Amino acid sequence: MHSFKSKIIAGVALILSAGFAHAEDTIRLGMTPEPYMPFTQVNAAGEWEGLEADLSRAVCEKMKIKCDIKQMAWDGLIPSLNEKKVDFIIGAFSITDDRRKVVDFSTPYYTEGTSFVGAKSDTTKIATVDAPDGSGKIIDPSIVSGKIIGVQTSSVQAAYVAKYLKGAEAKSYDTADNSVADLVAGRVDYVLIPDLYIQTFLKSAAGADYEVKLEVPKNSALGEGVAYAIRKGDADTLGKVNGALAELDKDGTTQKLVDKWIFGKK
Repeated sequence: MHSFKSKIIAGVALILSAGFAHAEDTIRLGMTPEPYMPFTQVNAAGEWEGLEADLSRAVCEKMKIKCDIKQMAWDGLIPSLNEKKVDFIIGAFSITDDRRKVVDFSTPYYTEGTSFVGAKSDTTKIATVDAPDGSGKIIDPSIVSGKIIGVQTSSVQAAYVAKYLKGAEAKSYDTADNSVADLVAGRVDYVLIPDLYIQTFLKSAAGADYEVKLEVPKNSALGEGVAYAIRKGDADTLGKVNGALAELDKDGTTQKLVDKWIFGKK
């Protein structure tokens, strides 16, 4: 999840303060500094920015609690939550049944799609068929059988390949950027990746020879929206986060942030 020619800025610490100074008024939020725009990144000045960074500032302000940001790798967020090192986490987490087994989710703040991306020179026609489990249309597994598909480790896209595209080889990466880098290097045939993220690449010089082969139809395996994850059974934190999100939805803040970061509206 870090962009080309970008490096993770180590050692960044940030307090999102809502005016409280005592330890009992502090809540720990896990985030990753690995760039994954438009959701979040740490910029060259060492500042968090993006939809999730701004939303988290607003959530903490509504909760009237100081949020202590704990930075870590994306695939370490859920383990750290369950080990009680943090109280809630954010990282473009899609709500899925499998994840519900290990964490609780807030109400979603955004719903994203998934793109199947490959080289323009690849003339393979990617089509869909009915899913065997009756969940709707899926990528036709016979078309991608024997192909190598890049996915991010522990992502809903990785789960989709494992569930529906068993004839293909899934190659997992710690970050979305690394999967795209291997697409460019020819080490994978396609990437299955969130649509917002890949658009930045496709608009770049490096992405000029690549295209979306298919906007993947919505499917339960790909999640039910993007949300905060809270430790399972922690009703107090869940209630506070959902209460803050409800207020931000009501006063229009969430939509303004989506418009700013997702659609580029000022």
